[in-house]
Amino acid sequence: MRRRLSAGTIAGVGIATALLTFLFILSGQSTSGLLFVTDAVVPLLFSALLVGASYWAWADRSADTAMTRLALWCLTGGAIVGGFEFVTLYSQSEGGIVVRNGLQTLNAGVSRGAVMGLAFGFYDVERKRTKRREGQLERQVERLEEFASVVSHDLRSPLTVARGRMELLKSTHDLDEEHVDQIEFAHERMTEIIEDSLALARGGHEVTDPEPVDIKSAADAAWQTAGSDNARLVVDGEGTVEADVDRLTRLFENLFRNSVEHGSTGSRPEADDSLEHGVGSRPEPDATDGGEPTLTITVGPLVAEAGFVVEDDGVGIPEADRKSVFDAGETASGSGSGLGLAIVRRIAQAHGWTVDLAESDAGGARFEFRT
Repeated sequence: MRRRLSAGTIAGVGIATALLTFLFILSGQSTSGLLFVTDAVVPLLFSALLVGASYWAWADRSADTAMTRLALWCLTGGAIVGGFEFVTLYSQSEGGIVVRNGLQTLNAGVSRGAVMGLAFGFYDVERKRTKRREGQLERQVERLEEFASVVSHDLRSPLTVARGRMELLKSTHDLDEEHVDQIEFAHERMTEIIEDSLALARGGHEVTDPEPVDIKSAADAAWQTAGSDNARLVVDGEGTVEADVDRLTRLFENLFRNSVEHGSTGSRPEADDSLEHGVGSRPEPDATDGGEPTLTITVGPLVAEAGFVVEDDGVGIPEADRKSVFDAGETASGSGSGLGLAIVRRIAQAHGWTVDLAESDAGGARFEFRT
């Protein structure tokens, strides 16, 4: 009800000022030239803006109180400017206003003031809306922090107990090695999911204090953790990027793991229903273990743009899948958590970067980061 009343008030001001302007034009009081523009054309434009704003106020999803403030700003602006015009005309007429000559000037002042009031009202509504969104974002961040705390403590603790009990059973009982491997693999998967979930929850916080980070140093540090004997890392050129060093290293780790796990295989494996929820057989080791590297991962600067690129010469990612791979839970194999590339995008967004996925010259995956 208040929304309709507010929209009707704004529309009423616009329609009233438009009608008075038309009466002024039809009465023959308007003259050609600049006076006609200022006393007829401009007020009609202002009236049209008021009517359009009334429709926006009726259709917008903002709270009714916001639309009420908008209508009050409109009336206040019209009253102030219209009152100023009234005082000016009164003083110029030495105590009496000549209605036929001064009414349109007063009408033009009201329409002009109403539009000015609307401008302040829009600013007020958007300012309060922004504050509300910031408050919602802060609450979401708090919930994410709470989630990270639960994952860090309440899930890791029983997992540690389960691993300890498993080691105890292995030392005191003669267990089937196949079943033991399955349980240990499940524990590893749970650990991986916990770590990735933590990184996803914490990686989206905006980086507020970046510092120059040497790309080669960050890539080398990530390779120490995520590298493989079946792949080699090549850092092409030198450069720095404004970033949080820990999160940049994590970004490289996830990209390297993605290339090692998916890039060196002959084809993208089909998803296995038995692995969908993190339960399944331990992946067989690569037949090339212990041989020459079969995959090359290259890190280097973007050409003609500020940023860097991470690419490999593996099997690549089909074009139809390049948008969905950044979604949380998206994985081409049953042995991954499906959060790796989602974390990469979240870290990039936290730095204010954009990330695009393309095909490398060798046919592999190419991740381009524009900083």
